Amino acid sequence: MRKPRRNETGLVIIPPPEIRTEINMWRRVFKTYDSKITPHITILYPFIKEKVWDESRRDVVDGLKDIRPFQIKLRELSSFVRDESILWLKPEDGDNLIRINARMHGLFAEHILHPVLAYVPHLTLGSFVKIEDMLKARTTVQKQLKPLQFAVDRVIYAVFEDEGWRIHDTITLS
Repeated sequence: MRKPRRNETGLVIIPPPEIRTEINMWRRVFKTYDSKITPHITILYPFIKEKVWDESRRDVVDGLKDIRPFQIKLRELSSFVRDESILWLKPEDGDNLIRINARMHGLFAEHILHPVLAYVPHLTLGSFVKIEDMLKARTTVQKQLKPLQFAVDRVIYAVFEDEGWRIHDTITLS
């Protein structure tokens, strides 16, 4: 996992402010990436370039037309163990995020990179150089974690800038 680069785009879910406040508490403790990057769940990154967004937006809307608003619960921790270990919350959402990701891959195959690894929806809490530190953090969070839940009624097309993610457009789920 790497920090987004300037002008890269993504299709993301941004939790409401009260959920972000709770998540940011942990992210500050664990010094996750960069404090400019708001807590989010990535659906697809990188996504179609900003210069073709206007002509592609209708296809995104059509691709999402049968996806109804849904709930996300965050109550289970998991991790990626690589060069840098990542502690994250697993979104429980009835596989809506996976469906949206697959649909966007099908619609925009020529515009996006094909991942080496399968898509795993997640919300990052912390990144760690040492696996031991990640395991210790996981134990701490697990003891104190209160389940979080929020409604998803939109997906966000965002562009990464020096200040973090800038919301460029919002697609409302019907």
